[in-house]
Amino acid sequence: MEAITLYRKAIEISGKGDHEQALKYLGNAVMLAPQFSPAFCEMGRCYEKLGRFPEAISKFDKVLQIYPSHVEAEMNRNRVLEKMGNEK
Repeated sequence: MEAITLYRKAIEISGKGDHEQALKYLGNAVMLAPQFSPAFCEMGRCYEKLGRFPEAISKFDKVLQIYPSHVEAEMNRNRVLEKMGNEK
């Protein structure tokens, strides 16, 4: 239950634009619940917003490892890969 509380707090903080702080809450959430895929997905979004694309891909990959048919994680991962390709 505590992991969900941390996740919700991270969503709130991220919504205010503080993605670094949100990542701290999300990190604690996944330490408490290592298979909590929504937290990994949100971590990926935070990393993406911070322009830290390899880390974002890593988190989306983790979601897909836990839940292979997670459509949102797959779409997010593909979007970040596209952004990475456009940077070159």
